[in-house]
Order: sequence, then structure tokens, then C-alpha cells
Amino acid sequence: MPTRAPDEASPNQRERLWQIDFLTRFRGQVTRQDLVQRFGIALSNATRDFALYRQLAPQNLDYDHSNKVYRRTDHFLPLFTYDREHTLQTLTLGQGLGLEACAQPILVDAAPTLNQPDLEILAAVSRAIYAGEALSIAYVSISSGETIREIVPHSLVNTGLRWHTRAYCRTHAEFRDFVLTRITAVDEAAAAVKGAVESIAHDHDWQRIVSLELIPHPRASYARAIELDYGLESGQSIKRSVRAAMGGYLLRRWGVDCSPKATLNPDEYQLALRDPKWVATQVSLAISPGFTEEAGY
Repeated sequence: MPTRAPDEASPNQRERLWQIDFLTRFRGQVTRQDLVQRFGIALSNATRDFALYRQLAPQNLDYDHSNKVYRRTDHFLPLFTYDREHTLQTLTLGQGLGLEACAQPILVDAAPTLNQPDLEILAAVSRAIYAGEALSIAYVSISSGETIREIVPHSLVNTGLRWHTRAYCRTHAEFRDFVLTRITAVDEAAAAVKGAVESIAHDHDWQRIVSLELIPHPRASYARAIELDYGLESGQSIKRSVRAAMGGYLLRRWGVDCSPKATLNPDEYQLALRDPKWVATQVSLAISPGFTEEAGY
């Protein structure tokens, strides 16, 4: 197990060591220029940081002299302990520059996240996305149980309820969503990617943008309360453009009544979808509130 950064290292140097560790784990490679750009340090300082990192974790990095890049080895073990929520936020939002932490004088509580992906699975998928590579995964689906799939992931998605990767599935020859918590094993030695059919450019539901219009539920007793919740004037609606591949997830997360005639309980579903039958021709509404096959969609 790699030794943790020494106590005598300054907080700034520990942060740079963490940056090396993080990029190696989730991107698969890191350069001295990554540290120079992130922290505004001299190249000589970055060289010393990498020397210390390799002293602390000698099995983690291989140096590619021709491309001047440090690459993750198969023997990589994280030098730092990773908090899942912080990791997911960092992957989602990136890292700010010049932002200082501040004390929180007001108590803030939030609903906990019930399911979070395994960080090793997340890291393997993240590296494959960055490198444009395929993966062989053991995947457990609700309909078919555990199977072995070869996928080519191109994006990570947080639906608000769970994390998944959008990927080309070679088994079904189409782009699909794979929930990260349902991936039980990953092999990074899958066959080479066929860019002509497996790249993000050919994921039409990902590339296609659909306009959604949401209105206060027409059966609500006091629509003005809903308008205030969403900053609307009387008669206004919420208009959002979303990826076709994401539409169903967002409508579910927002609790939007997608039934043909807005028949769900307005106390539970405060928003309704305008023209759901048309939207259903553009977006899969299978997981959206109020959707039924019998509704004539």
C-alpha cells in the first residue's frame, strides 16, 4: 500500500500530490503541465512534486518519454483516501481556482444520497471515456440478470437519483445507459473502438436536443403557489432544452405529470408536461410519471 504524503509536506504540496493521484486514477495519465496550469507553479516545482509522488508510490506511474506523460500502471493504488461525494462533485463541477473555504455559520442539512458508485468502477469508466477505449463489464440488469457486455462509454450522467454511463453496447449494437452501481467487474482490455459507429458523434439521442415545456399542474387548487416556487408570472411556463437521451430522467426527477390529460395528483406532481404525446415521439417517457403504453403514446 503506498505511503501517505508525509506530515512535513506543506498543505499546498499535499494538494498537488492529490492532484497527481486524482488525475492518474480517473483520467489514466497526468503531466507536469497539468500542475503548472492548475496551481500556477514553475515547471521545476512540478518536477519535484512528481519526484516526491514517485518516492511515496513507486508502483503507481510509468513515464512515457516520447509523449512526456506519466501513465497509470496496472499496480496503481491510491495514495489518498477518497470521499465519494467529493469525488463525484469534482468530476461533475471540476475544480475552482482561487476559491477559499469558509466557515458555515448557518446549519444546512440535505437529503443523503442512497446509492453511490464504487470508485474503482467509476475510475475505470472515467479512464475509458478519456482515452476513447472500450470496456468489458459484468453487468446486472433487472430484465436479464448478470451478463458480460462490451461497451464503449462516452459520458457520465448524474440523473439526480443515480449515476450511469452512456455507452455503445456491442451486444445490442446500440447506445444504452448502464447504471454504475450495477457494474460488478471491469476488464480494460476490450477490443479496439470502431469510431465509425461507436463514437459519441453517432449517438443520435445524445446529440439531438428536444424542447420541453412545463406548466403548473392544471388541476392544482392554487397554481400561484407553484408559480412562486419556480419564479413564474401568471400564465408563464418553464421551457428547457434537453438531450433526447436525458428527457425521461429529467421529467422523472422533476416530478412532472406526463399523462395525456394531466390526471395525476397535483399535490404530488406540481408540474405537467405540455403536449406529452408529441414529446413521446421525441423522448422515451417509459420512466416518466403518468406514462402508460395504453395511453396511446
